[in-house]
Amino acid sequence: MSGGGGAVPAADHDARASTVAGGISVLGTDGKRYVVDESTTEYFHEIEALVATDPATPEAVEERQILAGNALEEAVGHEMALSMDARCSRVMEKLLASCSDADLVRYLGGITSAPADFFTLCKSLFGSRVAEHALQCVASRVGARPSDHLLASLEAPIAAISDALVASAVDAAYDPRVSPVARKFLSLLAGRECAPSAKAGGLAGKLKGGTSAAGGFADSADAPPERHRFASALNAFGDAALAALEPELWNLTEDACGSAFLQTLLNAHRGDDAALLWIVPGFLGCAPPEGAKEGELLADAKESDVRALMESRSGSHLFEAIARSAPRGLLNEMHRRFFRGKLRSLASHPVANFSLQAFLGATQNPEHVEAALVELGQDFGSLLRERRAGVVASLLAACARLRVGEKDAAKNLARGLTSKMRNGASRVDGRSQLAPALLWMDQHAGPGGARTSVLGAAMLQTIVKFPPDATPQFAESVASLAPREAVAAACDAAGSRALEAFLAAAEHKPKLKRELCDALRPESVRLALSACGSHVLQQCYRCGDQRSRENIIAALARDEAKIAATRHGPFLLKRLGVSQFKEDKEAWTKKAKNAEDVRADFAKTFGGAEEEEGKEEGGEEEEGEGGTGGKRKEKPAARDADENPPAEKKAKKEKKAKKEKKEKKEKKEKKSG
Repeated sequence: MSGGGGAVPAADHDARASTVAGGISVLGTDGKRYVVDESTTEYFHEIEALVATDPATPEAVEERQILAGNALEEAVGHEMALSMDARCSRVMEKLLASCSDADLVRYLGGITSAPADFFTLCKSLFGSRVAEHALQCVASRVGARPSDHLLASLEAPIAAISDALVASAVDAAYDPRVSPVARKFLSLLAGRECAPSAKAGGLAGKLKGGTSAAGGFADSADAPPERHRFASALNAFGDAALAALEPELWNLTEDACGSAFLQTLLNAHRGDDAALLWIVPGFLGCAPPEGAKEGELLADAKESDVRALMESRSGSHLFEAIARSAPRGLLNEMHRRFFRGKLRSLASHPVANFSLQAFLGATQNPEHVEAALVELGQDFGSLLRERRAGVVASLLAACARLRVGEKDAAKNLARGLTSKMRNGASRVDGRSQLAPALLWMDQHAGPGGARTSVLGAAMLQTIVKFPPDATPQFAESVASLAPREAVAAACDAAGSRALEAFLAAAEHKPKLKRELCDALRPESVRLALSACGSHVLQQCYRCGDQRSRENIIAALARDEAKIAATRHGPFLLKRLGVSQFKEDKEAWTKKAKNAEDVRADFAKTFGGAEEEEGKEEGGEEEEGEGGTGGKRKEKPAARDADENPPAEKKAKKEKKAKKEKKEKKEKKEKKSG
C-alpha cells in the first residue's frame, strides 16, 4: 500500500507556493487553496532577517519573545498557509521556538481548527517540518513538572491532533512526511524520545552489561519518563491507532516508515506491561482471548509468520523493538515458542541474527543464556568464520550481565578462535594469540597498521570482566601482547577500551597488569599524543609502582610541549602532575605516595571495589596525580560491588560499632550499680 492519500494529483503533494498579487497562495493536499494577503506576507518577509540569528543576551531573548508574540498574532487565521510556504515556514519555526506558552497553544489551535487541517499540514513538504518543530517546542515547554494551566490549555490541541492522525492512520503510518510527525507526537505523549534510533538498537544495546558502559542502557524498560507523561491521551491514541491499523499491520512491518511508527508505538508504552501484553501479541499476528494465562498469550501466533518477521529487513527492526519492550513473562514465552531449538539457523541468517542479538541483549532469564550456550557454544568458530560475530558478542555480554555460564563461554570462544587461526597456531614465540585474534579478528596481517575489530575488542572487553578463574588464558594473552600489538591496540578507539577494562578490573593479578604496562611504557609519549592512548596510559600509571610512575612522568616531561599542543594534552599533563614533577620532584613523590597510601587503606577496608571513592578520599589526586579522568567516566566495578556496595559495608560497620559501644556502657552501668 502506498503512502499517498486524497484526490489531489501527486504533482501537487509538495504544496508548491506561488505569489498572487504580492501575497501567498498554497494548494493543500486536501484540494483547498490557502491564501495570505499581501500586507501579512510582506510583514513576515520583513521580520525574516530579525529572526535569522538566535538571541544571545537576556534582553535579546525578551525582545524576541515580544516579536514572536506580535508575529503569531498577525498570523491568526493564516497559520496553515504560512507554515506550508517555503520561505515563511522557516520564519514560523523560529517564532515558535521563542514565543510564550499562550502563543504556542494559540498556534496549535490554528492548525487544528478543522478536523483534517493537521493531517493536511503534515502532508506538505514544508508544513510537516513546522508541525514536527511545534510538537518539539511543546515537549520542551511541558518539561517534568508543567503547570495545571498549561496542561489544561494543551488538552484540546492534543486531542485534535490525535483525532486527525487516527482518522488517516494508515496513510499517516506509511507517509514519509506524516510518519515522523506522528512519531514525534508519540514521544510528546510518552514523556521521552521514542522514535527508533541506531543507538537504541545498536551494538551498545545488544552488549548491555558486557562493556564498560554496563548499567547505562539508555532505553531500559524501567527508565523513568524525562518529561510529563500524558498517560490517558497516550493510551487513547494507541488504542485508536492500532484499531485503525489492524487490517494493514503485516504490510506495515514491511515498510520502512510503517515499521518505524510501530516501533515508536512500542517504545512509547515501554514499562506499561498491561498495554504491552496485548500490543505485542497483536504485532506478532495473534489476539489472545480475554483472561488468557501467562505463557499462553502467543498460542495463536504462527511460527512461520514470526520467522518471516525476523527475516525481513524492516520487520526485523520491529522484532528487535518487541524484544526490548516485552515484559519478562512474554519474553519467556517468545523464547519457548520461537527461539528454543532454532538458534543455530537464526544465528546464520543474514537478517534474523540481529533479532537473536536483540533477544539476548534484552533477556533477564539465566535459563535463556544457558540454553543458548548449549545450542551455540560448539559453533562459535563457525559463527566467527561466517561473520556472525555479533551473535557471539551478544551471548558473551548476556553471560557477563547475568553471571551465568562464563567459564563455558570463555572455553568455547577460545576453542572457536583457535580453530579460526592459521594451522591452529594458538601460541607464537610462547605467547598466546587469543587476544590478538580477537583484536584483529577481521584482519589477516594483525596489527600492521590495521584498526582493531569493533566486535572483537568488545568481546575481549567482556571477557576480561568474567571471573579470573574462568578466563586465565585470555588474561595471560592480554598481558603477553607484543609491544607493537599493545601500542597499536592502545591507540585505537575500540582496542583501547579493551585494554582499559583489563587494567581497571580489580580481579586480575597485578603481575599480569604490570606485564602489559611494561610493554606499553617505552611508548608513553606516543600514547600521550593519542586521545585513546592517553586513557590507557593513565590506567598504566595507576597500576604501576613508584618507579614505573616516575619513568612515565619523566618521559612525558621531556615532550611536554608536544603533548600540550594536543586537544587532550593539557588535561593529561595536569592529571598526572607533570609540571609539579618538573618543579619539585620530592614534593611530587611525597604527594604520590600519600595518594597511594589512601588508595591502599581504602582497598583494605572496602575490598578495593570502588576506585572513584578512593580517589575522592585522596583529595588533591583529582587535580594533580594519578587520576583516571578524561571523558570516559564509566569504570568496571568489582563483581561483588552490586551485592556489597561500599556505602552499605560502611553503614553496617558503624552500626556494629555503636551496638558494641552501647553494650559495653550498659555492662559498666550494671556493674557500678
